[in-house]
Amino acid sequence: MSELLNTPVKQPNKIVTQHNNLINSHFDIPTVQLRAFIYALGHIHKDDKELTHVKIPISALYTSKGGKNFKQVAKLASDLQEIKFKIENLGADKNGQVKRTFASMVIFPTVTYTQDSKYIVTKINNDLAPYLLDLKGNYTQAELEQLLGLKTIQAYRIYMLIKQGQFKDKPTTISYRELRLMLGLDIELSDEEARKLGLPEGETVQVIKYPLFAEFKRRILDAAKEDLKDTDMAFDYKINKRGRNADSITFSLIKTIRIQSPESGRSSKLEASLIQQELFFSPTPNPAIDKVTRNAIRIMKEKYSFSDELIDRYIRLLDPVVITKANNWFSTNKGTLSFTSESEWFSKHLENKIEKNKR
Repeated sequence: MSELLNTPVKQPNKIVTQHNNLINSHFDIPTVQLRAFIYALGHIHKDDKELTHVKIPISALYTSKGGKNFKQVAKLASDLQEIKFKIENLGADKNGQVKRTFASMVIFPTVTYTQDSKYIVTKINNDLAPYLLDLKGNYTQAELEQLLGLKTIQAYRIYMLIKQGQFKDKPTTISYRELRLMLGLDIELSDEEARKLGLPEGETVQVIKYPLFAEFKRRILDAAKEDLKDTDMAFDYKINKRGRNADSITFSLIKTIRIQSPESGRSSKLEASLIQQELFFSPTPNPAIDKVTRNAIRIMKEKYSFSDELIDRYIRLLDPVVITKANNWFSTNKGTLSFTSESEWFSKHLENKIEKNKR
């Protein structure tokens, strides 16, 4: 195992990708261990056929500047080996009936650390490979820098939950029960386990944290909202009730977008204004802005097959109207242009417009 310490330190990718089943799995881990997982995800490339060892600087895991001693790093290594994911999959049995199956697995089976306490070397469990490698669909991408900057595991989980539905036509709604299970605040037990713990008959959920909804709202929803307010997943939420009890939570993505000045019909640094517009759910929706933005997203997604990350970049940095007009111009004039890929040409065209806006 000592040769693992010679693993070179590599710069992680800017984008991390995970299968949605992994994102929605049930787990709750401390922030430092979460950063180790995210950092390791950043070293997976889309063409990788297997998971490999990653050398992680201890300095990348802690926000404080001070060094960490050998005892602290040894404890971190031990704690990393205790973290588990509970992943749900849906499949059909021999009679064609849909069945829920669960897989519980550790993230890091082994962790090696250096005597100088500057690095750990680890590898994500090979059993997680189907959720990380050769993904063909049902996955979500996010920027590594955004994820590493989050302060709590709850903010990370809600960030990724909203990220999955970023370009859908409706807001992200999740049942209160499922959200608690996903965040590791409750644990779903077998009937036998529930009986041993003395739970009431028919009850199979053990409450671990924040049993009162007011506490859940303050410590989870409001804390995550504050943590994400300056990210690309800034959100608001609505509590849906059944009777007097919380039944589900609806998360609405808040986007900062640029709109045209009605006097000029075009954008400029002086004429453009920035507004906060909820794309999916809003007490006072703005249909005109919503329609323009959605159309620009549809063009990039359906015509040019841009990734969610690329779409998000162009929506943040360009007027949606500019994107639509660029598409119309390209559709009219592409017969006179030389290119090998429509998507590549259009992406470069939008990048040029972003550069011009910086001048």
